[in-house]
Amino acid sequence: MRRVEMAALALLALAGCGDSEDAPSANVASPASVPTATPSVVASRVPERLTVTTNEPFYSVAIDRDVLTLTGVDMPRRTLRVVNRHVAVEARAWEARDDRGTIGVRVVRAPCEDDMSGAPRDFTATLTIDGRATVRGCGFVGTPAPPPGEASPVAATIPARFIGRWNRDAAACATPAASIEGVRVTPSELWFHESVGVVKRVEPIGPDQIRVTAAYEGEGERWTATQTLRVEGDRLVIVTDGRPFSRIRCPQ
Repeated sequence: MRRVEMAALALLALAGCGDSEDAPSANVASPASVPTATPSVVASRVPERLTVTTNEPFYSVAIDRDVLTLTGVDMPRRTLRVVNRHVAVEARAWEARDDRGTIGVRVVRAPCEDDMSGAPRDFTATLTIDGRATVRGCGFVGTPAPPPGEASPVAATIPARFIGRWNRDAAACATPAASIEGVRVTPSELWFHESVGVVKRVEPIGPDQIRVTAAYEGEGERWTATQTLRVEGDRLVIVTDGRPFSRIRCPQ
């Protein structure tokens, strides 16, 4: 098992022994379009925030949970409120309305290629505007991947709001040498207990969330890992291979 995965599992196991509020709560809504007697949360591989684009006609839909923002060539910007949704493991669908009508968006976790630039995308999407014909498009999170052969503008520096020392609680912050649960984040490195990752790529995927790819080394092993970092007030949430853990910010 890679070292960063072992560290994440160990931190998760230790987190289970403390207050329940330390674990980040699920952030996926129950499917409103399918009422049940006992609603359940679906862990979807399609995020609640992403962008869908189509070509000929050229549309762009920015999806931010309960709000969809539609723009297009020779058309006014529209902001629509979500009135219905469906959530599945590999897909999400939204229905949103404004005073001009209704749009529907369906996004599936399946590779897609922009049919004009050839740029790869992570999601396949369809868009229906005011009951007209459905248009096929692609979806992406954050900064889209560039067309083949073009350099990516993605930076390799972690933003300032993520920088600092993070640990389980105030006591662990006061005695960092006695804790194996601390995390130190610098602009170019991620430090865990007995392992350090040198940042190679940073992708913004929201105002307080980034995806970091780092080359790790620890205890004679080397590996590369991609992790998601999210700041929630004074708490940092790190997700490795779908497994989250969180730490509070320590005083400088």
